Amino acid sequence: MPEKRKIFLPFAPSDLSAAAELIADGAVYYTCAVPEMAAELEKRLREMSGCAGGCVTGEMTLEAIAPAVVGCAENLGAIDRLIYMPELTARGELFLDLSEDDFTAHTAAINGLFMLCKCALPYMMGGESPEIIVRLPHGQSNLISEMYRSAAEAVAKSMNNELAEYGVLVKLI
Repeated sequence: MPEKRKIFLPFAPSDLSAAAELIADGAVYYTCAVPEMAAELEKRLREMSGCAGGCVTGEMTLEAIAPAVVGCAENLGAIDRLIYMPELTARGELFLDLSEDDFTAHTAAINGLFMLCKCALPYMMGGESPEIIVRLPHGQSNLISEMYRSAAEAVAKSMNNELAEYGVLVKLI
């Protein structure tokens, strides 16, 4: 029987349906932003795949992300797949209708992606077929969601070009 993938699902979304296929073959270590969500999330992950544990990480800062990455790597032994699916909303269509909170959340998500990859890569490189999977926003589109999409695409393309020689695949879904 093949060994399960070692999957890190930081800032796990409340709706795991988009992640179902990506986590089905693995032991999942998650983080979530809301302590009240952790027990339900862990229960659903156990039903969908294998939940190896998790922690609450409230902010997309290096101080919050680095210990979560280390916790995941220590718990799983390595990280084979990093799945980044931040819950982002894009409310409003016109520039003047856009919310500063949405803008801040989207820019924090790009910062989070950068820091997660920077912290997780040492635990991924040299592993068997390591992957970084980034989910792009779906649904309503506006300046803020397009800004995030463009930045995430640029990060993924650049990382994929740089990391391909080390066997790390970076892809967008």
